[in-house]
Amino acid sequence: MSHRGVVIMALLALAVTAVVAGDHGTCTKSAGECAVHMRQMYQTRGWMGVELEQNEDGSLRISAVIGGGPAEKSGIKVDDTLVSVNGVALSKDTTESALMKDDDWKIGGVLSLGVKRGGETSIYKVRLEKIPDTLLARIIETHAKEYHPIAKN
Repeated sequence: MSHRGVVIMALLALAVTAVVAGDHGTCTKSAGECAVHMRQMYQTRGWMGVELEQNEDGSLRISAVIGGGPAEKSGIKVDDTLVSVNGVALSKDTTESALMKDDDWKIGGVLSLGVKRGGETSIYKVRLEKIPDTLLARIIETHAKEYHPIAKN
């Protein structure tokens, strides 16, 4: 699995990385500060259980669905395309903000996802869960290796 896939697996980890690292390619905080921030954030943030790849139009292709995770339980499948979150159409301009809405991403919260499969778009309801500790540790490790030069070794 690529580093990018691991980071995106929790869905919001992508947004966290962008916010913390900015456009500079290295993080503005220490690796330890980032790890603390991510652990604190995921005490209340929900997890969907997918890996995503952003399409040119801003929609998100489901590249992997984690077995037993919330997305799988809701019927989301690999190669589905996420086109909206809670009624907000995903585009280059809206994807990050749709993924960062704090109130929408609480553990136990339900997301209404517009999912395109084949030629049809359907709405799937996904109840967010707490991210597994082992997965959170992998996301933190990946962030450290990609955005903190000292941690790359």
